[in-house]
Amino acid sequence: MKNVTFNGFIGSILIAALLISAAIGLFWTPYDPMKLGFTARLAAPSSAHWLGTDEFGRDVLSRLIVGARASVWIGTLTVTFATVCGTLIGLVSGYARGWIDAVIMAVNNALLAFPGILLALGLLAVFGANQYGIIFALGIAYSPSMARVVRGAVLSLREREFIEASKVMGNGELYTMFRHILPNCIAQITVLATSMFGWAILSESALSFLGLGVPPPAPTWGNMLAAGRPFIEQAVWLGLFPGLAIALTLLGINLLGDALRDKLDPRMRGLK
Repeated sequence: MKNVTFNGFIGSILIAALLISAAIGLFWTPYDPMKLGFTARLAAPSSAHWLGTDEFGRDVLSRLIVGARASVWIGTLTVTFATVCGTLIGLVSGYARGWIDAVIMAVNNALLAFPGILLALGLLAVFGANQYGIIFALGIAYSPSMARVVRGAVLSLREREFIEASKVMGNGELYTMFRHILPNCIAQITVLATSMFGWAILSESALSFLGLGVPPPAPTWGNMLAAGRPFIEQAVWLGLFPGLAIALTLLGINLLGDALRDKLDPRMRGLK
């Protein structure tokens, strides 16, 4: 259990740093992240600009802080959308079974056949490259994974004695699903939603890097990486710091997700 506690502790620190940065970005940044300063173009990290400036003289630290806010916002709404939709689909499919389950799972498996980022790219061609288009596209792309996990949990729960007891007592189908089955799926939903938060941040960064994310000049970690690519030899900090921000965030999410899985899954707990 010591390793689990350590992983959870480190993951919590990294995620707390992300959330604090995003919260600070709502009210304050060292400099205006949009303000151009051509006299300070490509300035190296210094006491004036701790992480240097970009090709337009904008402060990199300020833009990273605002980028953290965008990542948290997009990641949170994407996970919320995918969790709600996927949970409802998986709950209905697993509990109803029969032809309803067959039809839902056929569509679900068809969507799962596409990599999430590829499906999101196709959807963005329809919805357009903007913040809420990304959220909707990624939410649809990740909902099938949540639906599949919830369906598996429901299939194992619906034959349990307490579900039969609920039916004998005269409780309706909806009451049984939401009062007795859904609460017992919370552990699986929580673990997957935590991992999905990391998927959403990585996918948003990848889409922004390709020019399909939040339109410039609004800063995101992905478009900061893309903008710094032509200057990688003369201003390495333009790619280094956004890359580190993405890597440390994903590391924190993975460590926290592993700790949650080990704590919430009795089978994993028994192996410690």
